[in-house]
Amino acid sequence: MKQFLKFVLATITGLFLFIVISFFVVLGIAGAASKEKPAKVEANTVLKLDLNYGIPEKTVDDPFAGLTNGDFAPKKAVGLTEIRECIAKAKTDENIKGIYLVMGINDNGYATLEAVRDALIDFKKSKKFVYAYGEVVSQKSYYLATAADKIFMNPNGGMELKGFGREIMYYKNMFDRLGIEVQDFHCGAFKSAIEPFVRNNMSEPNREQLKNLYGDVYQHFLSKIAEARGIDTAQLNLIVNTLAAESPEQDKALKLVDEVYYYDQVVSEMKKKVGIEEKEDLKAVELSKYVTTLDKNLEPENKIAVVYAEGSIVDGEGKDDEIGGEKFAKIIAKLRKDEKVKAIVLRVNSPGGSALASDVMWREIVLAKEKKPVVVSMGDVAASGGYYIAAPASRIFAQPNTITGSIGVFGLLPNAKKMLNDKLGITIDEVEVTKHGVLGGISKPLDSEESAVIQRNVERTYREFKQRVAEGRGKDTAYIETIAQGHVWTGNQGIANGLVDELGGLDEAIAYAAKQANITEYRTKAYPEEKSFAEKLAAGFGDAKVNFVKEQLGEQYVVYKTLQYLKNTKGVQMRMVYDLN
Repeated sequence: MKQFLKFVLATITGLFLFIVISFFVVLGIAGAASKEKPAKVEANTVLKLDLNYGIPEKTVDDPFAGLTNGDFAPKKAVGLTEIRECIAKAKTDENIKGIYLVMGINDNGYATLEAVRDALIDFKKSKKFVYAYGEVVSQKSYYLATAADKIFMNPNGGMELKGFGREIMYYKNMFDRLGIEVQDFHCGAFKSAIEPFVRNNMSEPNREQLKNLYGDVYQHFLSKIAEARGIDTAQLNLIVNTLAAESPEQDKALKLVDEVYYYDQVVSEMKKKVGIEEKEDLKAVELSKYVTTLDKNLEPENKIAVVYAEGSIVDGEGKDDEIGGEKFAKIIAKLRKDEKVKAIVLRVNSPGGSALASDVMWREIVLAKEKKPVVVSMGDVAASGGYYIAAPASRIFAQPNTITGSIGVFGLLPNAKKMLNDKLGITIDEVEVTKHGVLGGISKPLDSEESAVIQRNVERTYREFKQRVAEGRGKDTAYIETIAQGHVWTGNQGIANGLVDELGGLDEAIAYAAKQANITEYRTKAYPEEKSFAEKLAAGFGDAKVNFVKEQLGEQYVVYKTLQYLKNTKGVQMRMVYDLN
């Protein structure tokens, strides 16, 4: 027995030491990688762009990402800002002769793809080439690739070109079977965020706005592809609606692609463009390496602060992928007081969230605007609470296919008494010294007096929302009501109804901010500031837990995430629950 215990103890000790040593090995490798030196780019090199990953607004270094595939190497998710900077640098880099765009399964938002697509089109002004090649190609990846000079498809590959539509999952029947009643409170006929919890199907107002929304984005989609490929829009519409893009050879016949080639044939074509012999190797630099060559000029004292507000809006500090109202309010307050910061550009990519957190940030944005220009650049979505914080800006920029608006408010409160009693055998008793002492609990329905109080609170927040927008946009509240009620709009439609000032991306917003601040020499600085390696490492444990749950649940993760959202939703919400993905 003693020998057995010694063996067990030795094994446990060995495992412990292995974990500790592995941790410091990872720490050392990742720490060294975080101090990566600029890559050396040789003459006659091609910049390889493989953008088939979730593109964040700014570059993210994840020291834990390598643990999932066992290579212990940290991963760099190059952000939209740096992707565009790399493409702009490559335009004038004499060592870069062209861009090779890898087509694949791309599920980024259309506004993000629009920003990259515009950068590629601008790159072509240098007379350098952009070639795209793919095997299994999603519709979004193809949309991006239409900025290329030539598109190549693998002979046995396939391309998705089906147009736009949306399936929405409704949970009411499931809640009924579980014995959960979702008590809802909302303002706005189009505020459809609550529908999945209280209906079995889509309301007619929501169906109307979705057709309008997707219809506008589809027309933009058609016009851009038709222009790039030299195809009539009516013909392209017919191709989409008949699913005619069913084989690479058919794609070529329809002028959707230029050639049906294998990868080695595409490489041969690029060698000709670069001007090297077929027997030579084609030199290519990965985006994750080329990004290290960007010159972060720190000389000018004048700064334009770019505040990246990406994710759901929550109370308090929030997580890395959330917009914590308290955290961002502190950032904006600090920038307001910093005399070296001459202007603030707020980059919003958010479906909204907490009404209170949105208002906390709104106040600081208003105060900042009194001191210096505040400009908003909208990403894929700046809706509901995301629009609330954008409204006071001096000028609002959006992409044609940005989702915005959704000016409406709602609240949800589940009543799980039946589930607890009938399904789980759990009973809840209570003692109250006041009539409404347990208001907000999940064990009984609200009475009429409680419901009335909550509804009045929701209506008050909605009135305040409209007032904030009216003040920021220089309109009266009666007009704002006509475009509010939770209605969702595209960036194009936002121009027409006054929610947006100008079509453009982050670069245009920064240029406008500099002009308003009357400065020509400046540098941009991103906020929130990048975390230290130790902070990233600590955050990585939480990300690993989320990734484990995703892996275990698979397609059912969306249901789990929805239930978690319902459970964690506190207070009045300004939120939109769908996008164009």
